[in-house]
Amino acid sequence: MKLDRIEAPAPARSGLAFPVAPAAEPCEDAIFLRGIRVEALIGVYEHERHAPQPLVIDLELGLSHARCCTSDDLRDAVDYGQVLAAVRRLAQVNRAVLLEAFAQNVADALLAGFELSSVAIGVSKPAIFDAADSVGVSIRRRRGAPAGGD
Repeated sequence: MKLDRIEAPAPARSGLAFPVAPAAEPCEDAIFLRGIRVEALIGVYEHERHAPQPLVIDLELGLSHARCCTSDDLRDAVDYGQVLAAVRRLAQVNRAVLLEAFAQNVADALLAGFELSSVAIGVSKPAIFDAADSVGVSIRRRRGAPAGGD
């Protein structure tokens, strides 16, 4: 098959070859912390609550118009070390039995303690079942939205 010319895709309605988000939607940047290792007393079964168990936590933190992108100043940013310290503290004092409840507690604390527009949290327990590397949950919460509404 010989190609004499390459045809460009038909332009979208906006006149551009890619979709454009409506101007009313705010821009959101994200920072992430992946593979945070903590230990917590957590689990439904009695035998799970006798000793701390390992958890692996992934975070994606949404920031509306992050000032630090232009200022290059830590005072305008979310300090990753403080986020990590907050998650570690929450794991140490955890009383939730479900991963879902622990993830919600982390979301609530991060949204209350930092200038974030949203959080996405994954919490997993490694090596719980022989047939799976890990089990876990993920949740996404936005500032001002009810916990069950997102």
